[in-house]
Amino acid sequence: MSEQRGNNLVASTPARLIVSALKRAGIDLVASLPDKWLSDLLEEITADPVISHVRVAREDDGVGLCAGAYLGGRKAALVCQNAGLLLSANALAGYALHHQIPFLILSAYRGSHDDAYYYQMYKGRVTLPVLDALGLPHHVVASPTDFYLIEEGAQQAYLTRMPVVLLFTRRALLGDVVATK
Repeated sequence: MSEQRGNNLVASTPARLIVSALKRAGIDLVASLPDKWLSDLLEEITADPVISHVRVAREDDGVGLCAGAYLGGRKAALVCQNAGLLLSANALAGYALHHQIPFLILSAYRGSHDDAYYYQMYKGRVTLPVLDALGLPHHVVASPTDFYLIEEGAQQAYLTRMPVVLLFTRRALLGDVVATK
């Protein structure tokens, strides 16, 4: 993977490609909470001069920040682990869905098939049923070839006037990394 920067061809990481797609989607504010799988992405977001990066203490605070950004005329995304989605169910169902506030959620899909930690597995089992119960549109981003879903997910959020969740597997966030443990 590589991208053109000025006259130079630069090797692209999944994190760089994701940030480029966020910017093409018009997203200029990102709220986040850290996760091991998200560290490269959050470093890339922090380094980007176009995107305002706000670290929050809880994921539902990030939902509120994204909602406020929309009301202020900005496009925002929340970056978190799927445990944070589960924590944010009330905020998502309450004012984000009830008030039809669109934004994008990029979530590490912990507990999916390529996660090597048994204590993450329950998150993988319950994430999709919870998103379905909330009525939130969602897509699994299984590899960098699926990064087109970032722009399409943002478009879907604004067309449907609701948050759209993208669940990123380990391979999508970290490249062709084999999970071991």
